[in-house]
Amino acid sequence: MARIPLLQENDPELSEDSRAFLAQSAKARGKMLNLYRALANRPEAGRAFSEMVRTVYRSGSSLPPKDAELAYLTATVVNNCYY
Repeated sequence: MARIPLLQENDPELSEDSRAFLAQSAKARGKMLNLYRALANRPEAGRAFSEMVRTVYRSGSSLPPKDAELAYLTATVVNNCYY
């Protein structure tokens, strides 16, 4: 069971800010990941996280995509952060 609620896009009680964050995340990724459903509890933190990912690993990075992915996976393994 998740410790942080995973918000669903079709929940009628979802705040407009959370709904907008989820829609933006789905559009950017092409699919909805549970990570973004958890981050939708604090959309402002989710947007900051998404911007950091874009800057470090995606469009703002000077690394080729394969090297950026290798750096990401290496940091995950070194820090025992398995998802």
